[in-house]
Amino acid sequence: MSDFEPVVLGSGVVSIRDRRSGEIMHPGLGPEREAELLYVRQTRLAERLRESTSEPVRVLDVGLGAATNALAMIRCAEETPPTRELRLTSLERDDGALRLALSDPEHFPLQARHRVLLEQILESSRVERPGLRWTWLGGDALEALGHLEAPQDVLCFDPFSPEANPELWSVGALRRFREVLAPGGVLSTYSASTRTRVTLLLAGFWVGAGAPAAVKKETTVASDGPAALDAPLGSRWLQRWRRSSARAPHGASVLTPEIEREVLAHPQFSAARGGSAC
Repeated sequence: MSDFEPVVLGSGVVSIRDRRSGEIMHPGLGPEREAELLYVRQTRLAERLRESTSEPVRVLDVGLGAATNALAMIRCAEETPPTRELRLTSLERDDGALRLALSDPEHFPLQARHRVLLEQILESSRVERPGLRWTWLGGDALEALGHLEAPQDVLCFDPFSPEANPELWSVGALRRFREVLAPGGVLSTYSASTRTRVTLLLAGFWVGAGAPAAVKKETTVASDGPAALDAPLGSRWLQRWRRSSARAPHGASVLTPEIEREVLAHPQFSAARGGSAC
């Protein structure tokens, strides 16, 4: 029996559930709408592809899953005037979700329309065509970071939740992702929890509120500084954090005085004291 199964969301859209953890991929807006919102629009991918430079746009897709995020980014590149090449790297240790989607074209028409492309990435872990170089790195995601050819402009951070996949949400893990982010690059993720945002801050990111996604009032965007953030966390968020019962980062049971001091000393909040921020 496969570890994955189709599941119908409340909206009627079909997604995929991992039987082992019980987690559903893209449970809010559904796979295609969430991929477009969080990993194309929120990262300003089209604008990056149109920039006048010979350098490619490097994107790290953390959690290939059924390849919905990857296909949304590839479609964006195909529909954008070909100024810059898209170099997409997907991290995934389990190809079961993608194989399920390809085996069920009735429920997963997006994957069915791109069968040749997806079968090629499954077979050879690499696709090259004009304007696109797509690589799939299997195995442990953190180990795979050492095989990246250059810093990444965009991190599409879409692994299963911290409860199901804690090793990717720790301060140490997110610090590794911060190290591969190019100057001015962005990380976009569906999680807007206080714990996630504290963990990102401790990992060295500047953190901002992202667009709403269905039942989520906000998502999260992070970068190496304030310039790429439309709504950086500031004094109001810091006040809410101080009152929160979930103040510790992922992987920590309690907030120690040392961790608290480190959060309060983050330059993001020094900057926020000079003006208003959310």
